[in-house]
Amino acid sequence: MNSGEQLTREARNDLKRNREGKLSSRQWLQLITEPLTTLLLLSVPLVLLVARYGLAGRVIVLVLLAGFALTIGMRALLFVRVKLTYRVLYAEGLPARWKFWRKTTLTSKSGDEIRFEHRLAERLKLKPDQALHAYYVEAGGRRILLSMLPQRHSQADLAQPSDNFERAGGKVYAD
Repeated sequence: MNSGEQLTREARNDLKRNREGKLSSRQWLQLITEPLTTLLLLSVPLVLLVARYGLAGRVIVLVLLAGFALTIGMRALLFVRVKLTYRVLYAEGLPARWKFWRKTTLTSKSGDEIRFEHRLAERLKLKPDQALHAYYVEAGGRRILLSMLPQRHSQADLAQPSDNFERAGGKVYAD
C-alpha cells in the first residue's frame, strides 16, 4: 500500500474501532466463525452416513448442530473479553507473495520476532524495514493480526491509539 493509496471502507472501520480498544463487527464475526468451515467440512461425510439411520441419525445431526452452537458461543465469550494490543512493528524481510500459507512475522524495534498465527488485516505490499502500526489480540495461545497500516501512509493518523484505548483494556508497547 503506497502512501497515497486510499484505505478501503472496511479497513477504515476496523482501524477506527481498534484504536478505541475494540474489535469491529466484521472482525468479531470472523473470529467467532473461524472454525466453522473446518467443522462443516469434517461433518459432511458424517451427516451423509447418519442420514440413513432414521431417528437415530437425526439425533446425531442435532447433537452435531448443538456442538456447532456451543463452539460459536464459547468463542463469542472469549472474543468479547479479549484485550487488544497496539505496537509499532517492522517488516524485516519481504516474504514471497506466492507463499500465502506462511505465517506473518514482523519484528519489534528491539529485534524480537512477533509471529501471527492468523490475520484479519488485508495484505499489504511491504517494504524492508517499513514501520507499521499494528493491532492484534492474543487468544487461545496464539496471536491474531487485526489491522496494520504503514506509519508513512497518508491516513496513518487513523491508526494511532486513542485516549480511550488503554481505558478499554488495550495494551500499548512502547518499544
